[in-house]
Amino acid sequence: MARNMVSLATSIFGWIPEKYEKELQPVKVGLERSGMRYLLKTWVSISAAVGVGAGLFSLVLLWILTIELKMEISNVVMFAVLLPPLFTMSTFLAMVFYPYQKSVSRKRSIDANLPFALNHMAAIAASGVPTYVMFNLLATFKEYGEISTEAKKIVRNVDTFGLSITSSMQQVSERTPSKNFKQLLEGIRSGIETGGDLKKFLNDQAKDSLFDYRIRREKYMELLATYADFYTALLIAAPLFLVSILTVMNMIGGALGGTSIESIMVLGIFVALPLVNIAFLAFVHMTQPEV
Repeated sequence: MARNMVSLATSIFGWIPEKYEKELQPVKVGLERSGMRYLLKTWVSISAAVGVGAGLFSLVLLWILTIELKMEISNVVMFAVLLPPLFTMSTFLAMVFYPYQKSVSRKRSIDANLPFALNHMAAIAASGVPTYVMFNLLATFKEYGEISTEAKKIVRNVDTFGLSITSSMQQVSERTPSKNFKQLLEGIRSGIETGGDLKKFLNDQAKDSLFDYRIRREKYMELLATYADFYTALLIAAPLFLVSILTVMNMIGGALGGTSIESIMVLGIFVALPLVNIAFLAFVHMTQPEV
């Protein structure tokens, strides 16, 4: 059933990626680096089909709201013209850029786990086992997140497709979203081809990576202190000050912009303030490095 739906979407909307292939190259790169098993044509076609479905859903939603709220015909016509294109384009763009967002998430996971994975790799390399065995062991540790996934790809290329370990690492390095992991794979591959000391290389990389990780964490802790100052000033002190002023104004009487002071206080306390706090928490969460 799912394959039939994908085939139908591709047959209907396949002309979009064919016509705009050059403009959609960033989407293709995002698909490769996200690890999603979709061709550019397939994913864009699915995105277009879901977007059209969202546009049709908006009409059903508008019909329900019209019945429940008894909207005027002029408003119904206006929403009927505006909502379907808005729902269609926003859904289509969200799906098209989803692979890029996923590749960014994978990059953060790789960079966050790389210092610890490098220590493990250095310990394995010290035992003198082949590089293939090192990646095979690394692939079994899910604690390393997307690094384990990349290691599985290297092992799969050797076991399933018969590539050499160096060719497999080169292929994975070309599609990994992390620049640091790409440089690591290229360094290991170069060491194998030139007969370098893999143990020393990994030890040096592990030390440098762990040092950079500690520096990043210290900088982030300093940044959090700055965020705390802004939060105290803007989301604690300022609201208290405004509530005090509005309370006095409410006792005196009057309105602002035709709205009563009491209504403004209710909206500010129960709507605006929670939304601003949620936005601040989301910002802090988005900017924090993964651990």
